Amino acid sequence: MKTACLQTLLLWVFLIVFACSGKAQFTSAELGVDGLTCSACTRSVELSIRKLDFVKDVQMNLDNTVGQITFVPGRQISIEKIAKAVTDAGFSVRYLQATFNTEITIPLTDTHCFIADSVAYQFVKVSPSKLENRTVLKFIGKEFLSSKEYKKWKAELTPQCSNTKTLYYVTL
Repeated sequence: MKTACLQTLLLWVFLIVFACSGKAQFTSAELGVDGLTCSACTRSVELSIRKLDFVKDVQMNLDNTVGQITFVPGRQISIEKIAKAVTDAGFSVRYLQATFNTEITIPLTDTHCFIADSVAYQFVKVSPSKLENRTVLKFIGKEFLSSKEYKKWKAELTPQCSNTKTLYYVTL
């Protein structure tokens, strides 16, 4: 028990140090968009996402109805704003995942929480694993998944992180 508590404490210290130093951050994202049927639809979503101040570039693919987003280095990313930009353009998010870069290895277990840029991320349905280098995190929530996919996850979304204003549920 003491070892687990000590490991958790050390993990939090590392996360706070690296989150504050800017050494851990999201660099890019991929999102599936439902409802895209033409190039005008795709352009509408692209322009809506490009308005976000943390977005460096957006490449939409109408054939696969997906978008690749590159973020401005060092800026705080709002996953909610990306989803809102898609819905503001008149479409819905099918999935949203983002690449998280870190210089340290972080051990993960189910319901594990970590904080980066004042935002909490709670892992759901992960077997013992680790967050390292470039890890793709899939966001779970009504605004980040199709309604059918969200229903599969809904029962698992119980907050375990304390003292957080913004909480995202994620999985690998």
